[in-house]
Amino acid sequence: MKPAKMAHVRKRNGKKGLSFTITASMGYDAKGQQIRKFTTFVPPPNVTPGKAEKLAKEYAVLWEEQIKGYVSLDENKTLAELCTWYYDTVAPNTLKPNILANYQSDVENHILSRIGREKLKNITPQMLDSVFRELQISGKRNGSYILKDKSMLDGVNRDNLAKDADIERTTLYNLLGGKSVKRSTGERIASALGLPFDKLFDDVTPKKGLSGATVNKIKLNLSAIFTAEVKKEIMRRNPCKLVTPPKVDTPPAAYLDEEQSLTLLKEIRTQGNFQLETMVTLFLATGIRAGECTALHWEDVDLTTGVMYIHQTLVRFKGQFVRQSPKTPTSTRHIILPPYVRSLLAEHKTKQEEYLASIEPISLYQGQVFTNLQGDYINGINLNTQLKRAIKGLRLPAISLHSLRHTNASILINSDIPAKVVSGLLGHAHIKTTLDTYSHIFTASEVRAMQAVEMKLFRQDTEAASDEERL
Repeated sequence: MKPAKMAHVRKRNGKKGLSFTITASMGYDAKGQQIRKFTTFVPPPNVTPGKAEKLAKEYAVLWEEQIKGYVSLDENKTLAELCTWYYDTVAPNTLKPNILANYQSDVENHILSRIGREKLKNITPQMLDSVFRELQISGKRNGSYILKDKSMLDGVNRDNLAKDADIERTTLYNLLGGKSVKRSTGERIASALGLPFDKLFDDVTPKKGLSGATVNKIKLNLSAIFTAEVKKEIMRRNPCKLVTPPKVDTPPAAYLDEEQSLTLLKEIRTQGNFQLETMVTLFLATGIRAGECTALHWEDVDLTTGVMYIHQTLVRFKGQFVRQSPKTPTSTRHIILPPYVRSLLAEHKTKQEEYLASIEPISLYQGQVFTNLQGDYINGINLNTQLKRAIKGLRLPAISLHSLRHTNASILINSDIPAKVVSGLLGHAHIKTTLDTYSHIFTASEVRAMQAVEMKLFRQDTEAASDEERL
């Protein structure tokens, strides 16, 4: 693409006096034709020709600075139109389908619903500051809804309803158990039943804002759109770059200490769910992500050498399970399994083969290491539910599958494993992610290290100082 030229200033002596025609080159369109914009500057009365020309050039610079924010698009185009262009032409080439859908939904629900009709020329960092602040104060727009009356589903085939509404059966059963769903989910259920949404559901949306972490994610999504426009010379600047970052107030990740981990493993062993026992043990031993675990096929696990290869993650997209490349390139890795975990997996494989043989035909089975009762991929939501049910009544923190990943990280850090090694085992893209995520654990570990040095080298001096103070 040819570079745009500086604005050209041309002096004109007309019937109405001295004026200047200013022409700015805005680059070239898709056909290679130059795009130009024009304006006229009339100098103040009673200034010399030299002063008038100087003022015209200064005006040209300011005018060009103003219009260069909009190269190919008209200044009156809206943010919504800009986002439509991005999600139709750019995002499909850079984002995975499920991530694209989530990002687009966030921008549409929280940004376009507020300033989607704003013209590009009116969008400023100050406006975006106000929007992001509003999201943190009262940003919950997706909504939470519960059934008005559970009896309205009496006589309805639950499995068929879940299929027609394109939702998980667990979601439907949770709804019947009194839990809430998002509006989009409720609308699919109402449509499948042929009932008005408002007749079926009550709004129980919490009257509070989004977390700082969520708002920051939305800001990054919007910034990516503006950045793409800048690269395509549609806009000159990204207004998000001057926005005050939302305060991220995410609490430290929940995890179990060693004693609590042993309690969890002991309890899981007594419950007779050998697949869950194997999975929980694998999570604690390797720190893999839930999607990486549920995506495992037996061809990814070498029970002879004890090496497990992580190169896929499982997502749910448009009602279907999809295996895709992991979160980041460094997430593709191999992990050496402890002998005990290898023995558990070998026993699980034998039990799995016996079970699958008993439910033939098993058309849903594709070689997964872990399956649901039908031989299909196991859903991470269902697995989390199983874990919470298994630890109910135990004196353990409220944890999820991801907490087991954090538990593995804490064990490694407290065992003085270098941060770079921990980062590689967890599949983090950067060591900074490891240091930031587990800063509270590293800090505690550093304190213990200092205490160890104190005890080894300076204990006698410390005790002598204490005796002097007592005297």
